[in-house]
Amino acid sequence: MPLEKVAEGIPSLSSPTFNKEGVLHVCCTQSGAVYKVVDGLLQEVLNTHGQPASLCFDPNLGTLYVCDLVHQAILREEEEDQGSGQQPLLAEWVTEHEGRLLRGPTAMVFDSTGNVFFTDSGPMGDTTIANPKASVYYIACDASLLQPLALECLAHASGLALSPDGQTLYVSETMNNRVLRFAQRPSGVWHMSVYFNFSGGLGPIACVCDNMGALYVARYDFRGSATEGIISIILPSGQLHAELAIPGSEVSGLCFDADFRYLYITEASVGVVYRYDLLE
Repeated sequence: MPLEKVAEGIPSLSSPTFNKEGVLHVCCTQSGAVYKVVDGLLQEVLNTHGQPASLCFDPNLGTLYVCDLVHQAILREEEEDQGSGQQPLLAEWVTEHEGRLLRGPTAMVFDSTGNVFFTDSGPMGDTTIANPKASVYYIACDASLLQPLALECLAHASGLALSPDGQTLYVSETMNNRVLRFAQRPSGVWHMSVYFNFSGGLGPIACVCDNMGALYVARYDFRGSATEGIISIILPSGQLHAELAIPGSEVSGLCFDADFRYLYITEASVGVVYRYDLLE
């Protein structure tokens, strides 16, 4: 079978992410914990004492960043005292835009030069079709500039993925059940358009690009409304290529290993980390 369990036992897991050393991490939106996966076990490495929505590691420095809904901020790991044996400390990195507090960052991604993109939607239900106030932001690599790519106009923007060349940013907009595409022109200006519309389920909640530019989209639905989670594979042309099914409908996160052979998936309703072998 191409699908196997990597770890399980803690509900509300999300955001599978590898650090610079190749160790898989996930977070728990219920307890605030961040775990690393070691030999099939979930080992807590820190706790935000909030509600972490997603994790991201700086690909160059290896620093951990956490999008947290309760803190309404992106938190950054501080250098730890190696002799203390204590959990790493977190400090607020981004909390506001032009004097207004963030609603609650939901996802972030680095490009190859160190620029950051993140979504700000607040908890599920805060930004909806009736109240489309979610945003997408860009932070320059030297942290000197924070600017919106889409300001308070989206219905729960929840996931981000960059194309391999870094020129296209994909955003999953859950409540409108679609994926948006931000394309950058040589002038540096980003243009937003609808990339793919879905039907059925609540909507896409996470996405990730493979090394060939295909977009893998995690489509979330509430437990009890469906029995399987769906991961849709969309080609760079915008055509639906295939769909993968996993047990449990609350698919909450996706990531690839370094070789793009395995797709790692979190399912929140029962708390499972899956690994899907894409070559089988």
